[in-house]
Amino acid sequence: MAEDKLTFLTEVELPPYCFLSEAVEWVAFERVPQMQHHSDGSTDEVVDYRFYWREMPDNFQPSLEYPWFDTLEFESLGVPVEEEYFGAAEKCAFEDVGGLPKRIAEYEMKEPSLIEGDDGKIFDLWQKVASDYRVKLKELGPLKEFVDSVEAGFKPHRDIACAKLFQLLVKGEIQSQAIDYDRWDKLVDDGEYEAAAKFEDIPPDAYSLNFDWMGNEVSIAGRKYVALRVKTADLLRHRSFLLQTGKSITVERFGAYYVSGNAGRSSLQARRGRRTVVEWPLMKSHLRQLAQSNKLPEGKENCIYALIAFAEKELGKSPSRTSVQRNMAEDLNAIYAQN
Repeated sequence: MAEDKLTFLTEVELPPYCFLSEAVEWVAFERVPQMQHHSDGSTDEVVDYRFYWREMPDNFQPSLEYPWFDTLEFESLGVPVEEEYFGAAEKCAFEDVGGLPKRIAEYEMKEPSLIEGDDGKIFDLWQKVASDYRVKLKELGPLKEFVDSVEAGFKPHRDIACAKLFQLLVKGEIQSQAIDYDRWDKLVDDGEYEAAAKFEDIPPDAYSLNFDWMGNEVSIAGRKYVALRVKTADLLRHRSFLLQTGKSITVERFGAYYVSGNAGRSSLQARRGRRTVVEWPLMKSHLRQLAQSNKLPEGKENCIYALIAFAEKELGKSPSRTSVQRNMAEDLNAIYAQN
């Protein structure tokens, strides 16, 4: 007789707001958004990393990603699963495979940036990056097509979730907000970072059924609004309509946890995801290494793009130019003042 298994459950702290795409996945796949406690030493206040003005624009999109669907999600939603999916999905996780052709083209068009390698040979940094991306695309392209074909089985559930949210948004029963990107960009250029992070109410008629529900952006009268969010309280108020009613289970309190002998279990790795926050100390360390080894790209602007390439290739992150410039301005100015 198989040994009984126990599942340890813990309480989840919901954020006051979540991205619209997170709301879709909550309704469709029961992926509950969780508070992402964040501190940068500037305040004692407990903040959620989502929508925190000091981290913009890196948090214009969700920073906690679910890299792939896990076994429990396949089972609970009745989607056929192929075992090869998990290995392929793991390889493609956090890789922007679909964006690789565009990146390759962009780097191939850049003016040469000649750097001396460890072997003493001179090479063009941008052509080297483009070549590396071509190798990656050759390996991951077919795997991504397979992953997409398997995950297509979840599309009907996502479509139903979008239709439900659409009904409540157009009726004004769920309020959404976003940031005017042009206004944000202008104020950031003026150094007004906190004032730039002003959320505005989005009118109900901005939505349609063919809206990009996972993009977290909306266009109104030709203006782009980003970091599209909804109130968690609004979603909970309509939970009987939005959220599925799961099966009842019996739980017992055990310290800070609840224990159940019949709760479903899912893959910890797949459910937790990975934060996409840029590790700025590593970026600054790489910049110092470039300076110490006399491998700095010519000009500060070229260096910013070289740092972006390093983050994409070595850290699996894609910081924006504005984000690199803002977070590393002091280091860049100091280093290039000496050259």
